[in-house]
Amino acid sequence: MRFNQGCKTLYLRHTRDSLLAGLFMTSGLVWLPSEAKAEDENAVFQLGTITVYGQQLSPSDALESQIDSATINLLEKKNVAEALSMTPGVTFLEGAGGRNESFAMVRGFGSVSVPVYIDGIPAYVPYDGNLDLSRFTTADIASIHVAKGYSSVLYGPNAIGGAINILSRKPVAPFEGDVTLGAFTGKGKEASFNLGSRQEYWYTQLGASRLERDYYKMAKRYQGTRRRNYQVEDWKVSAKIGYIPNETDEYTIGYQHQEAEKGYDPHADGYVGTAWRWPKWNRKTIYAVSNTRIGDASYIKPRVYYDKFDNSLLMPRYNGDTSSYDDYSWGGSLELGTERITDNSLKGVVHYKLDNHREMMKSKADSHHYNDYTYEDRNLSFGLEDTWHITPQWDLQFGLSYDRRETRKAETVKEALITMDSWNPQIGLFWQYAKDHQFHATVARKSRMPSIKERFSVHMADDRVAIPNPGLKAEQAIHYEIGYQGNLFAATHLTTNLFYSRIDDKIESQIYKKGDYPGYPDQSVRQAINVKGVVERKGVELGVDSYISEVLSFGASYTWMQIKDLDNPSNHLTDVPRHAGSFYADIRPFPWLGIIPSVETNSARYINQRGDRLAGFALTNLKLSFTPPELTELTVNIGVKNLLNADARYHDTEYPADGRSYYGNLRITF
Repeated sequence: MRFNQGCKTLYLRHTRDSLLAGLFMTSGLVWLPSEAKAEDENAVFQLGTITVYGQQLSPSDALESQIDSATINLLEKKNVAEALSMTPGVTFLEGAGGRNESFAMVRGFGSVSVPVYIDGIPAYVPYDGNLDLSRFTTADIASIHVAKGYSSVLYGPNAIGGAINILSRKPVAPFEGDVTLGAFTGKGKEASFNLGSRQEYWYTQLGASRLERDYYKMAKRYQGTRRRNYQVEDWKVSAKIGYIPNETDEYTIGYQHQEAEKGYDPHADGYVGTAWRWPKWNRKTIYAVSNTRIGDASYIKPRVYYDKFDNSLLMPRYNGDTSSYDDYSWGGSLELGTERITDNSLKGVVHYKLDNHREMMKSKADSHHYNDYTYEDRNLSFGLEDTWHITPQWDLQFGLSYDRRETRKAETVKEALITMDSWNPQIGLFWQYAKDHQFHATVARKSRMPSIKERFSVHMADDRVAIPNPGLKAEQAIHYEIGYQGNLFAATHLTTNLFYSRIDDKIESQIYKKGDYPGYPDQSVRQAINVKGVVERKGVELGVDSYISEVLSFGASYTWMQIKDLDNPSNHLTDVPRHAGSFYADIRPFPWLGIIPSVETNSARYINQRGDRLAGFALTNLKLSFTPPELTELTVNIGVKNLLNADARYHDTEYPADGRSYYGNLRITF
């Protein structure tokens, strides 16, 4: 936990856990000695957050859920989607659709509504705004921040459902690192290393990882079969170098390069496959970010970046047609903050981002049939946030952003150069009732601009044609939330939130039957439209974390959520279970032995608007961790996931998840 010394306001902060100290997954609060807390905070790349290192946390930051690297390693979460799966209010969605993508649904909002950042840099794909979180391995991650509903306006545009910020490591010792080697069911292999060096005025960080799998071993319903050609190969390299001239200033350049290949077999036994394969899913990012203190109460924090995404798609079922993306984004932000105004913390930011999407489609049957289209958007956002410290117990925070998107190029639609904008105000009241007890009440208006895909897609499937809709309006949402976080006992932390949201002008893909769409009497039509009426989301989040002793720590989370189309109750909204929960324990009967059981549960969920549902399920996992007393730098882990071989399905009946699987790995830390 962290205190604002100026106004004595409690702000809860997540720090990195150690295996012996136990895990606090749901709220991220970790009970460590003060020395360990300070060291672990320094191990996170603070410039990647929206809170400048050394400044007090703002209330909106304090509401974020955070998952640290020790938590990720303890539960053997190998990608970002898995790492978020036990966070209250976040629903894990694995193998979504024909593209076999994994997402984290934040209070029912999908990936296009919850932008993902890497060290504060926007990372979504320009074409559709999605990002397959299973492509982002966790070997080099320090922590993951999740903002829900009331997220800081400093994040930038399109955060209608929240924001996810993936933070890299920052070294704290003159020489440090770790190495991991492992194997798992499905001919899976993992290997990674991280090296870092912190010197008096500079630091450097280097990491590399590779994760591959050949097949899934399916659950008991398909006992003995394997989901072949569900192979994935992911590798990633990251590097960072920083200059620290004094205690307050920092200047950093970072680079990330990741490549992936994934595929399906449309003829495998035991399930219905898709027709797609991805021989290339590549992403490169270079960025520079700095923080400079101005006087004793102000700062300036600029960011600049260039992000490139290449994607190749093969469609063997459709005569070997190919589709390739050649996307890039570049932009930056400038953040200014000051506490010169008495009892106020004032921050402002301006964001600029240019998205360019080039799409090339080629027919194998007709080598002359080749489409090459380019689209380009320019995004501009201004944000202002002020926290008024009314008394030592009360804070009032105001936020306002203005977002603007200009279409600069759209080659498939004439006269489609449309500009849209949106104003987004928000307010939050925070009360520290007593030491270690804080209540909050917030209201936020958020928006999301339609993506290039939603406005301009012309993809055809069988006899269905896609019609562009460049006049789509932005989705609008209003979020209401009240909540509490505090320490019930010396080592037990409780987090609970009640939330309610109303969404207007929701963007959905509308299917018109043959003859229903003017001008297309013999074809069905798909088009993205703004749905009339209001979609309602409401729910409760609960997280309990307790560190009993060095022998036992545990945590539990529960989320109840209901989503309704108020104007059309028969329209069932998909992919979100009514009930979701998790439980884990970290049992240490001996200093050298850890026993870590965990359970993740989901109730039934709708898979289409007609009301068809997938059954609920519970996944039980068990891990044993060994640390030789004579060699504490080495940890050997063995475990089983989905111990009871449950038939779990997240998206639809055609894509069951992995059955019982085994793994083993060793980690060396130095």
